[in-house]
Amino acid sequence: MTDTHYAEEQANEIEILQSIYPTEFEELSADPHQFSIAVPVEEDDVRSCTLCLTVTYTATYPDELPEFTISVLDDDEDAPPLSETDATLDTKDIDDLTAQTRTICEESLGMAMVFSMASNLREIAALRLVAKTIHLKQLREQRIQKEVEAEQAKFIGTPVTRENFLEWKAHFDCEMSATKSDASAGDDKASRRVAKPDDRLTGRQLFEQDKDLAKSDSKFINEGDISVDSKLFGREQDLSDNE
Repeated sequence: MTDTHYAEEQANEIEILQSIYPTEFEELSADPHQFSIAVPVEEDDVRSCTLCLTVTYTATYPDELPEFTISVLDDDEDAPPLSETDATLDTKDIDDLTAQTRTICEESLGMAMVFSMASNLREIAALRLVAKTIHLKQLREQRIQKEVEAEQAKFIGTPVTRENFLEWKAHFDCEMSATKSDASAGDDKASRRVAKPDDRLTGRQLFEQDKDLAKSDSKFINEGDISVDSKLFGREQDLSDNE
């Protein structure tokens, strides 16, 4: 195939691509032919994204592989923030997609292949996002399950075994022994605080021992407030002796 034939075949493919991707196709250079195609990746229950496939024809394309790169276009400003289960394509994913796309190119060598490249890129990227999303959902379920189990564990007592029962009993017996010791000590203190028998003197004994009291009473007698017959004390004593 001559250079003219290569140029014509490349021009025909570009024209077809522009009709298939009217808004996604963007020409970057005419010599050599270089262009990009925006490849939207959409799937149910998967966060959508857009890949950019940039292709540069070589002089003898399609008899040799074109040069190409794959990148992820930034999300729109109106796109919602990433959630816990939103999968995205990282550098490793892009490297894998590039390798798989190159394999497709090798299988299509000698024919126009850019449409196959873009179509297969959309499919394998969607599969990768689905797999990553499923994995993220599993991780979320595991996290939630652990949180639920941890919360339930707060209301579940420690299972009784022979070992922990004996440990508890030894601790309980020690506390009871200490409590009894404290109670015994308290009883001793209380017994020491019990009042002694009342050994106070009677009024008569105080009167007989304290001469001042006798003088005080005689003062009232002298003042005429009261008259006491002292013989009565002696008679009362005699009556007591006779009894």
